Amino acid sequence: MQIDKNERGHMPRKTLIVNEEKALDHIKDGMTIALGGFITAQHPMAVIRGLVRRNVKDLTVIGSISSALDVDLLVGAGCVRRLVTAYVGAEAAAPLGPFCKQAAEAGSVDIWESDEIIVAAMLHATAQGIPFFPVRGGLGTDLPRLNPELVEFRDPIRNEPLLAVPSMPIDVALTHAAYADEYGNVQYVGNVYFDELISKAAEFTVTTVEKIVPPEFIRKDPFKTAYTANAVVRAPYGAHPYSCHGFYPEDDRHLQDYAAAAYMATQGDGSAWIEFKRRYLDDAPDHMAYLEQVGLRRLLSLSEF
Repeated sequence: MQIDKNERGHMPRKTLIVNEEKALDHIKDGMTIALGGFITAQHPMAVIRGLVRRNVKDLTVIGSISSALDVDLLVGAGCVRRLVTAYVGAEAAAPLGPFCKQAAEAGSVDIWESDEIIVAAMLHATAQGIPFFPVRGGLGTDLPRLNPELVEFRDPIRNEPLLAVPSMPIDVALTHAAYADEYGNVQYVGNVYFDELISKAAEFTVTTVEKIVPPEFIRKDPFKTAYTANAVVRAPYGAHPYSCHGFYPEDDRHLQDYAAAAYMATQGDGSAWIEFKRRYLDDAPDHMAYLEQVGLRRLLSLSEF
């Protein structure tokens, strides 16, 4: 059998660029997924909406250290069995995610009680392949009582009280970044937040990006490379309605429309939510169709300046 090699005699590298549907094929019912971004910035919304369209069920969702309405959307769509995050909301647009608040009060979603340092510690433990990560945060609070997986202990060196935060296996990480080449080398403009740690903790990483760039672009400044994804999806405006540093800020009007519709739905009036869902999910079978629903004028009105 003849194996084709390049002019230097090396095996050719395989492109990791896939379309939205191929990326979503990696996520099945019952998996544990972790989401990148931070509150109003850089959530992988193109593939999150794809999960809702596919009606994926029984997910354990590890939101970003402080999550946004991306998690609220998944909860409202019935995709989530267990939720791990310190916060779900959109700051001024929605102090708390309406669907998450409703689910937490009704007990329809298992909430893994935590704060930001505990979520970060869990990711560190998972990324390092150790059973737990010790922290002082959470001591003296009700968190260990509310979450029995957090275990208080005395450290063997100084005999000081600490909290053991367990690792949590992650099947797939979903992140959004500025750039990647076809071999999965991912670079950001501005803050990476916890996306690098989330990728290291997961078995498989899908990253949507604003632009696919040539390897020469990555090699020009290789120290900007945050991690290597297993699959890359080209998704301009892929974080909308959230910001993507270097490209666009969050779309406040869209966030307010979502929050208002979701809140009304939790109060028994689902008419606005039905219309919002029809426009941005039911009548938008993929990311490009979603952008068409948002509208070119609206997208181009978003500016970093």
